[in-house]
Amino acid sequence: MKALIVDDNQLVCWGLGKTLSKRGILHHAVENGTDAMSEIRRTFYDLVFLDIRLPDANGLDMLPEILRISPETKVVVISSDGSASNVQRAIAGGALRFLEKPYGNDELLEVLETVTRRRSEERPASK
Repeated sequence: MKALIVDDNQLVCWGLGKTLSKRGILHHAVENGTDAMSEIRRTFYDLVFLDIRLPDANGLDMLPEILRISPETKVVVISSDGSASNVQRAIAGGALRFLEKPYGNDELLEVLETVTRRRSEERPASK
C-alpha cells in the first residue's frame, strides 16, 4: 500500500510517516497543493492524507480533483479546524474520513485498518 501525506507541517508529516512505516506502508510527503497534484497525476496512491490549509491551496477544494484523477484512492482529510461545515464538506466531497488534529493513534490505526480492509475487498485475490 502507498500513501501520500499532504501537509505543510513537517512535524505532522514526520509523525504520520513514522506510523505508516511501522505498518509497512510506503509513503511520500509533500507540503503544498501543487506538489500533491503532480504526485497524484504521476503515481497511484491507495491513500492520501490531505490537510485543508495549505500554502497554495485549500484541501477541500482539491478533493474533487484528486478523486477525479484517481477514483480508487481513499482520501482522509486532516485539519485542526474540525468545524461541522468542514467535516460535512469533506465527507460530502468523497473523503473516507475526517481526522481533527491532534488525532489519536487509535483513530489513525482505525483508518488504516479500514483502508486495508476495503482494498482487499475491492481487489480480488489472484490465483
